[in-house]
Formats: sequence, C-alpha cells, structure tokens
Amino acid sequence: MHPGSDAWRRSIIEWLPQYLWTSDATGNLTYVDRRFHELLGISASEGEAVGWFTCIHPDERDAARQRWFECVGQARDFRLEYRLAVGDVYRWFVARARPARDESGAVTHFVGTVHDIHEDVATRLALKSEQGRLSGLAASSPLMLYSFRHSPEGRPTFPYVSPAFERHFGVKGELLVDDALTFFMLGHPDDSPAITESVIASRDNLSLWTQQWRCILPDRGVIWLEAHAMPVRDPDGATTWHGSLADITERRRVEQEIRSLNSELERRVAERTAELEAANRELEAFSYSVSHDLREPLRAINGFSRAVVEDFGASLPPGATRQLEAIRAGALRMGRLIDDLLAFSRLGRQPLKRRPTDLARVVEECLRELETAKGTTAVRVGEILPSDVDAALAKQVFLNLLANAFKYSRPRPTPTVELDSRRENGQVVYSVRDNGVGFDMKYASKLFQVFQRLHAKEDFEGTGVGLAIVHRIVSRHGGRIWAEAAIDGGATFFFTLGENSATPGEDAE
Repeated sequence: MHPGSDAWRRSIIEWLPQYLWTSDATGNLTYVDRRFHELLGISASEGEAVGWFTCIHPDERDAARQRWFECVGQARDFRLEYRLAVGDVYRWFVARARPARDESGAVTHFVGTVHDIHEDVATRLALKSEQGRLSGLAASSPLMLYSFRHSPEGRPTFPYVSPAFERHFGVKGELLVDDALTFFMLGHPDDSPAITESVIASRDNLSLWTQQWRCILPDRGVIWLEAHAMPVRDPDGATTWHGSLADITERRRVEQEIRSLNSELERRVAERTAELEAANRELEAFSYSVSHDLREPLRAINGFSRAVVEDFGASLPPGATRQLEAIRAGALRMGRLIDDLLAFSRLGRQPLKRRPTDLARVVEECLRELETAKGTTAVRVGEILPSDVDAALAKQVFLNLLANAFKYSRPRPTPTVELDSRRENGQVVYSVRDNGVGFDMKYASKLFQVFQRLHAKEDFEGTGVGLAIVHRIVSRHGGRIWAEAAIDGGATFFFTLGENSATPGEDAE
C-alpha cells in the first residue's frame, strides 16, 4: 500500500478511535465514516443527509440541529455532547467540527469527528452524584470539615470548608481558598508554636495530624478546637490535609471541672486517711490499754476471790462462798469478753492474705480442736470445696460456727451437726447445720451484731461476739452470710467467701 494513496488514507481513518465526517460550507454532510453508518444502523445516503439527526435522542435533537447550523452560519468551531441510538439503547457521543478556509479566508468545508464518550459521561455523572452526596453530608454534619493545602512555596490555603466551618467562624469559604490568614488570625498566639511544629511533623512524615488549640472569636471569646486530618502529597509537591474540626470548649470545661473535683477528692481522701490513721493509732492505744490495764484488775479480782475461798472457805457462810464464786465467774467471763473484743477490733486492720486453701483440711483441724466441745454430737461432713481465702481467718469462721452448733444442739437427745458446700452462680456456698434449739427468724437481723444474743446467758455461755467476728471475716472476703432457723427446729448458717474460688483439682494448702 503506497503512502498517500486513497487505500492508505482509508486504512488510517479506519484505525482511528473517532469517526470522521465532513460537510460543505452550508452544513450538508459530504462524507461520513462507514463505521459510523454501521454503528448507527443507517445507510450511507441517510448518513450523508440531515436524516442522521433522527438518531439523536429526542431530548437533545432540536438543540443539536440549532447549534450545528448556528456554527455553520457563523463559521465557528462546533462541539456538542448528545445521545445517539445504538441498537436498542442510547449512548453518549461528542461531536466536534472546525471550518476549513481558503486563502481568502472563506469557509470551504467543515472537518469533524464523533467520539463515543458513554463511559466517560457515566463516570462523570457518578462523580457528580457522589459529590452531591458528600456535599449533603458535609452540609448536615455538625463537624467542621475542611481541606487545608500547604504549597511548595509555603503558601497556606483552604481549598474547601464546609458550611458548618463557615458558620462557626463567620468567614466565607471563597476568601479562604485564596488566603488562610483570615482563619489563622483567630488563633491564640500562645498556641501557634505547637501548631506549627505538629503541622511540620505531619507534613514530613505524612502522619495523622491531631491537635488542640484555642481560638479567639469576637462574639464568643476564647474557644477550644480539636483537629484530626490525614495529609496527602500532591503531584506538585504540595501537601493537602483532609479532616475535621470540633469545638471542644464544653468538653474542656467539663474536664477541668473533673480535674478540680478529683483534686478536691484527693485532698479529702488525704484528710480522711490522716483521720483514719489517727483513729487507728487511738484504737491501738485503746487496745493496748484494754489488753494490759483492764486485765490486771480482773486478775486481782479472780485471784483474791479464789484466795478468800481457799483460805477462809470453812468459816464463810454458804451464801458468801456462792457470791465469791459468782465474782470469779464474772471476772473470767469479762476476760473472755476482752479477748473477743480485741480479736474483733484486730480484724479490721489485719491484712487479707488470700491463697488456694484446702478447706476440708481446715474443717478437720477445727473438729480436732473442738473435740471437748463436741461431746456426743454426731458430725457429718460432706464435700468441702477448696477456695482462695485467708486460711487463718477462714479457720476462725468454721471454729466459731461449729462451736455455736455444738453449744445449741447439746440439749438434744441425739445432737447432730452437718457441714457441706456447693457451687452456685460462680461462687461456693458453705453451710453448717445443727438440730439444736434454733431461734425465731424475726430476730435474724440481730445475729451478727456485737453483744446481740437470742438466748439467755444462763442457758448458753458466750459473749455475743463470735458471730460478729464471723460476719466481719466473711465481709472482708467479699462474701455474705445468712441463716435459716426455726424455734426448736435447728439452724443452718450459709456463707460465701467471695468469687475468687479455687477450682476442683487445683493445688491447695
């Protein structure tokens, strides 16, 4: 194929992505690429006459006809986008034409192209729809959205600010597009160095920019702002941050109030701690006084009463001897009461040492120590589950409850005490049951109070402190204790020792 030949020119035309066409000076088509005829499904005669206008979508047909003949009449360039029927669908095309002139400048003909831009138009419409959606979101968002650009020459501008941004600062976005100084002038001067440093770091590392600073607004005074923005590098070397601003003035005020309240709370805690330490020192001094100063006269009362009975018992009237024995019994009871009170007061100061403990072994130790108090009582021990407890304090709980059970079941012909445990709602519930004299449940709320007794001291010995000690130990473990009983129907004490329980098979002491 020889260059310059008609066949050579046709091959070039057919390889172009556009469809070529020509018209005379009056606008009548003189040539149309045959591929365009095939695309539209029209004949060459139709394509080279004004009939091809009928292929244009009805919505654009009249405007296309008018624009074409206007450009022909004025001998100027023609460009128009419209839809053409391709088979059963319409596709978007763009038509372009330029007038060709002779040496005198007169138009001799027009040379044009038609190009399928359907995909481009679809992309453009999708972008327009997305821009509309984003604009709607920005307009309705309470956040102040923005794009901030820092040019390679160091010129700052805001290519975009949302309506909320404009309303909040009383500035027009059009002004910020050219110069950001209008906004920067609102910043508190003391915060400028930190802002500049953080912006430079974000620009150099392309890292998320987060910053808080103050602004001074004419109508509101000082406000606090918080910014979050992600930088991107532009092709020209500029950096643009896309992000949001939030007015955090109220949040800062609340935070300051919380800090003030925390400081006040810390001060009060320090005061209360000092008062508690002073009270503990006084309690220690009182305990020392009780332990030493009160025991001495009790020992004297007990000793001299016994000496009188031993030395002069034969010469004393029977009534005097009984009274001296009552004095001795009272002194001994007072000594036991002092011991119990000291033990009760020490519980609040004694540190809790939790560790996995084999409470079945603890129960065995308690039963051995209470062998005398047990007497003829039948004891049945079920499964006693292990638990993370202070072993010494847990032992005191079982000792006190078992001693109570032996004491109040003693009058029965066949006294019986049962111990057991079970898992319930993530905790271990322990129980000590007896078939003793029981009590009226309407008085159950008094059981764990110091010196509260539900039976006469003439019937059953005791100081009224034992169950109070049990209650305090259980409470310190984060557990609870309760009782179920009936008059002459026995009593059962249930208790837990907190949720930190050892699992079966776990090593325990």
